[in-house]
Amino acid sequence: MLSKVLRVAAAAAVVTAVAVPAQAETREDGVSLAGKKVVLVNDDGVQAAKANGSDGRGLYVLRQALCRAGADVAVVGPWAQQSGKSRSVSGAPFVAVAPPLAVPAEFAADCANAPGHGLVLGVCQGTAPCVADSPSVTPADSVDIALTGVLPQRLGWTGGPDLVVSGINAGPNTDIAVNGSGTIGAATVAVERGVPAVAVSAGTQVTPPPSNDTYAAAADVVVRLLASPRTWTFVQDMALVNVNQPDVQPGAEPSPVRWTSVGRVVQGRVAYTPNGDGTYQVGYNAVTPPPVLEPGSDTKALLDGYVSVSAVDVNRTYQESSTR
Repeated sequence: MLSKVLRVAAAAAVVTAVAVPAQAETREDGVSLAGKKVVLVNDDGVQAAKANGSDGRGLYVLRQALCRAGADVAVVGPWAQQSGKSRSVSGAPFVAVAPPLAVPAEFAADCANAPGHGLVLGVCQGTAPCVADSPSVTPADSVDIALTGVLPQRLGWTGGPDLVVSGINAGPNTDIAVNGSGTIGAATVAVERGVPAVAVSAGTQVTPPPSNDTYAAAADVVVRLLASPRTWTFVQDMALVNVNQPDVQPGAEPSPVRWTSVGRVVQGRVAYTPNGDGTYQVGYNAVTPPPVLEPGSDTKALLDGYVSVSAVDVNRTYQESSTR
């Protein structure tokens, strides 16, 4: 337990070091991403076809940043939108993999010269080829399929990847929302299989979707975090790192980074309005009055304009119980 506490303290120091000027990023003890095998997944799907960027644009922005940093990035993600799936699995007896209907042109050449040649695959359910309306597997399924099937067979990664990164999600994943997040769920599967994992989300609120600048800022934070050997030490301790980037305002300086805890408040709930015919209109309502945010929590930091970085432990044992 003491070793984990020490690593948390070290990670806090890392986060402070993230927000350094660009000219100070290259250090003798820095970790190079060159040649690192990285699996990229999300819960928004791999299509990135919507103009507002809510269906996977963040994934491609992050892929581009990691590729430019020298990583060998392979995308294996859900075929279509799978937000809120947590760590659930589809239970499909058969799945198929295929490139997305169209990778956005500005990202098509990313990682082309890497050993994996920028592999991008979506995963759908069934034995037929994936088409526009094919049912998708979950984010958790995607990681399992990537680690145990696709990557060993397609790329020869029999020893597994160096890292799984889940995101960039359209909208925040903080507080109680962490429990239902497909972004977090995908990273959780990686940690369960012994692979270090980072989850990353962008946007201060659930809507509207993040801007391109906000996605880019989130990707930059992830690359900076991964340049530190302390970060790698921490993520190998069966915990995942959860990054939340606030909205970027035009012309503003990069958001400072703050080490946080996962909060315990509920900011919104699903609402079901009866239509009178046995059906219900599904909506989402903010909690009123707004909850009091805990000092040092992820949501508090995000709403105050900080990038929140917190540790999520997949071991759900209540630690205090062992002392009673």
